[in-house]
This record gives sequence, C-alpha cells and structure tokens, in this order.
Amino acid sequence: MFDYDGVIVDSFDVFSAAFVEACRALGLQGFTRQEDLLPVMEGNFYASMRARGVPDEQVAEVLRRLSGALTRARHWLKPFPLVPQILEELADVRTVVIVTSSPGAVVQDWLSGHDVRGVSEVAGAETARSKVEKIRALQERFPGQAVYWYVGDTTGDVREAREAGATPVGVSWGWHEPRALLEAGAERIAASPAELLTILAPELAHDFFGG
Repeated sequence: MFDYDGVIVDSFDVFSAAFVEACRALGLQGFTRQEDLLPVMEGNFYASMRARGVPDEQVAEVLRRLSGALTRARHWLKPFPLVPQILEELADVRTVVIVTSSPGAVVQDWLSGHDVRGVSEVAGAETARSKVEKIRALQERFPGQAVYWYVGDTTGDVREAREAGATPVGVSWGWHEPRALLEAGAERIAASPAELLTILAPELAHDFFGG
C-alpha cells in the first residue's frame, strides 16, 4: 500500500498552496502559509482539522477545492524519479494499492495521464475518512499476508498504518523529515525509490539492478 502525495507524486507546492487558498476562501483561521499544512499531516486529516476547530463539513469543502486544484494542475505534477518504474516492477509479484486522502478520481486521472502502471486500485477520500479504515478493509480482502506494508511520507501516515496493524515504511523524499517518521513508528526509511524495492520485494531488486 502506498500513499500518493509526497511518495509517488511531487505535489507539495500545488497541494499546500491550494490548501491555504481553500482555507482563506472559507474564512478558516490559522492557515496562511504553505508550511501550515505540515502540522495537519501529523495525524488523520479530518481529525487534525477538527482538533483545530474546523467542522467536518468545512474539511470536506477544503478537500473538494483541493481536488479541483489538483485536477487542473495534473499535467504539471511530476512523479518522483524512478517511482513509476518501482511500482511497475512490484506489480509483477505484489498487489499494489494507493491509499490516500486525495480523491480517487484525481489520482486515477493523474496515473493515466503520466502512464504510471502497476497500481491495481486507488482507495481515495471517497472510500473512508480514515486511512485506518481503508487499510483494514484491504487486510480483510487480502487475508493471511506475512506483512502488510504501507509506504508513507508523513507522521500521520505512519501512525494510521500502525493503528491499522500494517508495517509503515517512510520515504526520505516526502513532506516530513525521516527522523520524525522514525519517531512516529516507521519500521524503516527508504533513502531512495531503488532502496524501497529492496525493502518491499528483495527478490526483484537483483534483476532491477542487473546484479
């Protein structure tokens, strides 16, 4: 299982700018800089916004506006180098699912537009408000796995994966610093997409690197 923003797609500048603009339009206080998004991502998006006094219906409206901005910017948003190739390699031996707070249609559209292959499905914002719920639903559909990996880039990702019983792997190129991810409970940190392959499917790394 993979997060989308900050793991697969380099979207922080667009996502954070759209977040600030959506909060401004709705009159929400305390979200005036792009950096104000990062503390929100320390936990579940809805729960973090609720803790800051924002009701769920306004959080949903923020996400709706974010969806529009990300859709309009989809051609500008680029994948992190080597990540598409890693996803395609993994798909040969694993079921690859994106579990994200972004709308599933936005993610699917971006994957198609950038010819990113290997993702079997997207569990987006419309499927549940919590990544814990989404991860547990997938565990029920795919029982008996030795490890349920979840690859994320924020402490919120790590905490929700742990709560759901998955094993979180952090990435060094995402939104939160590796030290914070480890402190939140990440099992390991991948310093590069290539290293990610050696963690998730070491049997493929030999062929991938031509060893």
